[in-house]
Amino acid sequence: MPLPKPELGLVVNYAFVWASAGRHPPDDTGKSRPCLIVDLEDVDEAQTGGRLVKRVTYVPISHIAPQKGENAITIPTRVAVYLKLSEETSYLYTSYAVEDDWPFDLEKIPGSDDRFDYGLIPPKLFNAVVNDFKTYLQKRPQFVHRRGK
Repeated sequence: MPLPKPELGLVVNYAFVWASAGRHPPDDTGKSRPCLIVDLEDVDEAQTGGRLVKRVTYVPISHIAPQKGENAITIPTRVAVYLKLSEETSYLYTSYAVEDDWPFDLEKIPGSDDRFDYGLIPPKLFNAVVNDFKTYLQKRPQFVHRRGK
């Protein structure tokens, strides 16, 4: 199966780096985990000879409940089942985000030979995540980690 088309609300398997304001990014490529695409942008990068690059912003999904100072939205059980995530409670973190060029650091879903995505989340949940993400971003405009920088 080819790579999915990047789109808002798509959950993909991505090597996420836990970096944000106050948290230094690790040297490695990150841990492969489900991540939600919350923003897409076509960027004209000079070093590519004027070719447009698709820039994607990911927020991570984790089983670990948010700690003080972290923002996350609980994924409803029915959505987790639909996406075929584990049965443990999962959280969409809105206080951590990574920008990367598509499709760098995408990985196949564990146990799959050909899938890189879990599917789309419902629009109502997506809107709640994006609104929370935007609120956090307004308070901390530099918190999004840019891969490769």
